[in-house]
Amino acid sequence: MILKAFLVVFLCVFLGEVFIALTKLPLPPSVIGLLMLFMALQSGLVKLDTVQPLAKVMLDYLVLMVVPACISIMQYLDVIRDDLWVLLVATTLSTFLVLITTGKSYEWLRRYQKSRHKSRVMEREHHG
Repeated sequence: MILKAFLVVFLCVFLGEVFIALTKLPLPPSVIGLLMLFMALQSGLVKLDTVQPLAKVMLDYLVLMVVPACISIMQYLDVIRDDLWVLLVATTLSTFLVLITTGKSYEWLRRYQKSRHKSRVMEREHHG
């Protein structure tokens, strides 16, 4: 079952590579591939049961993937120390921008959903 999950995930990543090669967009192909996987899951094209076993295994071993990144950061402590304020300001600003954008997107989506629901109810009452 995990083999099928690997095939699905790698197919999506491969399609992301193809998409970026064709469009020449300056985006990471792996991110596009994961977006394709997300869309396939949301549309029902790929069932969650198909990729869930692989996701569980990957989460179980997540620490092994994070440790090398932390070691790499430790190799650049002198660079981090030299630009600490720039990094802190950039991280803080980007965090607030993400929070604000996420909040506003959620507000907009909820208003849109409520207005659609309200128009459907009014349409039913009108026709019913």
